[in-house]
Amino acid sequence: MTVKKGQKTDSYLGINGRNDSALQPCGFQPTKNPENEINLVQEIDTETGEIITYKVTDKGKKVYRTPQENRAERYALKSVVNAIFPKSQTAKCSRMKIPHQSVRILKAPDFNKAHYSGLTRCSSVWWCPLCAAKISERRRAELVSAVATAKAMGWQVLLMTLTIPHGLGDDVKVMLDQMLKAWRKVTTSRAGQSLKSMLGIEGTIRGLEVTDGVNGFHPHFHVLVFAQPTFAIHAFQDVYLPLWQDACVKAGLPRPSDERGLKVDDGSFAAKYASKWGLEEEMTKGHTKTTKGDKGMTPWDMLRDVLKNDSERSRGRFYIYATAFKGRRQLHWSIGLKALLGVTETTDEELNAMEDEHASVLAELTDKDWQAVMRSHCESSLLDIAETNPEAIPEFLKALKRNFRDDSDDE
Repeated sequence: MTVKKGQKTDSYLGINGRNDSALQPCGFQPTKNPENEINLVQEIDTETGEIITYKVTDKGKKVYRTPQENRAERYALKSVVNAIFPKSQTAKCSRMKIPHQSVRILKAPDFNKAHYSGLTRCSSVWWCPLCAAKISERRRAELVSAVATAKAMGWQVLLMTLTIPHGLGDDVKVMLDQMLKAWRKVTTSRAGQSLKSMLGIEGTIRGLEVTDGVNGFHPHFHVLVFAQPTFAIHAFQDVYLPLWQDACVKAGLPRPSDERGLKVDDGSFAAKYASKWGLEEEMTKGHTKTTKGDKGMTPWDMLRDVLKNDSERSRGRFYIYATAFKGRRQLHWSIGLKALLGVTETTDEELNAMEDEHASVLAELTDKDWQAVMRSHCESSLLDIAETNPEAIPEFLKALKRNFRDDSDDE
């Protein structure tokens, strides 16, 4: 989204290409929310001339981006994945049409968000920035509902974080297999079952996350523990830390440290985690967030590094990550917990395929329309126009096809 000095901003082309909607207050330009809860300031980057918008809070300021800018970045990041895995289902995702269906632009009546229908989806939360955003958001809604229901039933919800020692030469795929083996031992062994009964644990939800830093890949678990309000936090900490340490050693991992191996936080942390999941934060969106300081890079940070700096290291690290995590479950609910909390069983594919039956059709694209959109990398820009000025869609498509024809003549 950076516009450098001398760069044209009126072109229809490019993943981050500017268009008429970018000049409108509701386009790419940052805006305040309806309740005026966001305090925004703008500053000019003296090196690039870019206008940067910050959200100001009592803790300082941080870069603020509109939903349109976030969506544009997701399309840009996916283009990197497409190049790394050109023959994958993710490379075809949101590009290839579903047979016998046309590509349509839809908008739900309750939200000013446009999206496409009639396109294939890969439903990979680990590989695809587009599918991950939709699936993770809906999983987040399940988690928030689960925490609220549990509290209404008088349960306590604790947040347990489990880590392992790791080094630069460790194979992340092997580590994952060993960690999952260790967790199964914690939950299914005789000792684990005995502790579950003693502490009044009704069930758990395990989330998987990973970062990559100077010491290599760092996979770790975030676990929501749903239990009767019988014991204090330190009881869970005291009994589960040695159980986790023993399970890791037996699974072939180094012994987790007493200080960092396992940490249990109270219900306020669990509730905060649940609410932040909807804001692209921890748990279900852990691999998609942007890390700060020395916490390492998330997989999405690797894609950003490739996009911005053409980093061969980040390209290679993402390849290793993607092959190691392919097919693994991002969230795992213990058996019976969903039924206890009234959560319906749905697959990622089912969640990703859900459409609002009340959504209105803003446009139906021909094959030539869609070819021009893809060739111009304007998928995100077209959705911006659909949200801010849908009457301009036909003219926008005409311009894309005109440029598409001109490019074809030049070849």
